[in-house]
Amino acid sequence: MRERLLALAAFLPLFEEPGFVFGFWHGGEQVSPGVLAIPYFSLGATASSFVHMAYDQGWVLTDFNWPAWKGTEEAITLRDNPAALEKASPDQLAKLLTVVIRQDRFAEGALNSAFESGLLAAIARRAAELVEQDDKGS
Repeated sequence: MRERLLALAAFLPLFEEPGFVFGFWHGGEQVSPGVLAIPYFSLGATASSFVHMAYDQGWVLTDFNWPAWKGTEEAITLRDNPAALEKASPDQLAKLLTVVIRQDRFAEGALNSAFESGLLAAIARRAAELVEQDDKGS
């Protein structure tokens, strides 16, 4: 678990770096009269590395009904209440990450919205805090 938490926490300084850009919106422009290009979001290199890390380290759960969980009181509280997220367990972090990463496949830009709201940095911060607590307890 420590390795997984460290891998997640490693993104905190990157996400908090002034001027950091998570990715870019493309499209939306008129390509011919009456025809618009469908807008899409492309992740930057760091954001793409973050998603790969989340899958590689098991933060994206495969045996979890994330569409049902995302509407639960627990999920909404963790997403919207910083004080609740500050107490989240590694399992809750995995559930939340599963939702924001998987949701992005169905709602263009959802992961970017999670970054812009500060949710991804807060999740990485909680991972760092859990490592620190473990270090003090050892």
